[in-house]
Amino acid sequence: MGQEPRNTGSANFGETFALYRNAAPLDGQWEIALQAGVFSVFNMSAPSGSKDLINADYTVGLLTSYRTGPFSGFLRVHHLSSHLGDEFILNSQTPINRINLRFEELDLKVSYELASWLRIYGGGGMLVGRDPKDLKRGTSQLGVELTSPWTFWGGKVRPVAYVDAQANGRSNWRVASSVLAGFQFEDARIGDRKLQLLAEYFSEPSPNGQFYTYKTEWIGVGVHSYY
Repeated sequence: MGQEPRNTGSANFGETFALYRNAAPLDGQWEIALQAGVFSVFNMSAPSGSKDLINADYTVGLLTSYRTGPFSGFLRVHHLSSHLGDEFILNSQTPINRINLRFEELDLKVSYELASWLRIYGGGGMLVGRDPKDLKRGTSQLGVELTSPWTFWGGKVRPVAYVDAQANGRSNWRVASSVLAGFQFEDARIGDRKLQLLAEYFSEPSPNGQFYTYKTEWIGVGVHSYY
């Protein structure tokens, strides 16, 4: 496998489509939904001058979720397949050892709103199908979300911050940690989604598909769209 370039850009798209929703015990609500997404990384400093696709991960899954008061959770089964970009392979200055990475995972995540401005979440999963076959099965995730109760500029801008940690067997349980902080624009929306401008720091095992054995570290700025 060639090295990940130093100057990269990413474009990620995903959606959750509700298929069925109804009342549930304990004054709750449950839902069945379909998830789909694509997560792409591009070489912004390719010798050709073009923005070569490095890697694209495609995921699709089915989940059932439950929520009551400050508690929520979901059980999901999803498929992920990872593909290197043709331009990255052709232009790489080091030999490429292509890995046909794909897996199916069953995972459970729960979250709890400790306050209107603070949510914690966590969970784990197991790979139930995998290629290559020697991928270790376990996955885990923990995180904290902070949404400021205060706004600025007449209620138009709200500070937000996120901390996320993931450790997976396929990366020998090394912790991949990310910290994002920035601003949510209350009146800037795409459909029902609010826009956020976030700075990000990421460290350790690469989240980019076939590079999962590589150590990586980056800082960046991005525009995000969330409910």
